[in-house]
Amino acid sequence: MAKGRVAERTQTGALHSTSAGHRATGTRGSSTPGSRDHLKDKPCAEAGSARMSLLILVSIFLCAASVMFLVYKNFPQLSEEERVNMKVPRDMDDAKALGKVLSKYKDTFYVQVLVAYFATYIFLQTFAIPGSIFLSILSGFLYPFPLALFLVCLCSGLGASFCYMLSYLVGRPVVYKYLTEKAVKWSQQVLHLPLL
Repeated sequence: MAKGRVAERTQTGALHSTSAGHRATGTRGSSTPGSRDHLKDKPCAEAGSARMSLLILVSIFLCAASVMFLVYKNFPQLSEEERVNMKVPRDMDDAKALGKVLSKYKDTFYVQVLVAYFATYIFLQTFAIPGSIFLSILSGFLYPFPLALFLVCLCSGLGASFCYMLSYLVGRPVVYKYLTEKAVKWSQQVLHLPLL
């Protein structure tokens, strides 16, 4: 018998081992990861921190929005007509109008335009806000191909990684609190997928 492990005989007579910590707390092999009891207990534990997760998510969003505000506050002075076109593009016409405004200021205020593009793209990708596809097209209009390709790959990769990190760290408790039945069902389906 290995140290810290205890062999138990089940009703079928087969031997299986559990850790000494499980024996001390009174839990047996039924609550091991992957079992149904474990999946039913998980939502209760995850749901307890849903309010804190929402608070963290809102505070992260507000911090990111304040950074976006600072970026656009330091942008050069725009005319009234140009200010109307300074928005997240929702279609090709918006992207064309935004591209005309940015190309006008790109030569004189190169760093400000580049930082504004970079920050906006990552902000949209991180919080899964539609419009980043038009920024990908816009980068090809504003910059030479190698720089445009590098910017799109970097911004897409960083934004998607931040989005995944947020959903993993903050989104799980929220999903387990408000979508408990579906979360348990999805977890069971994932655990029973055949390995390739």
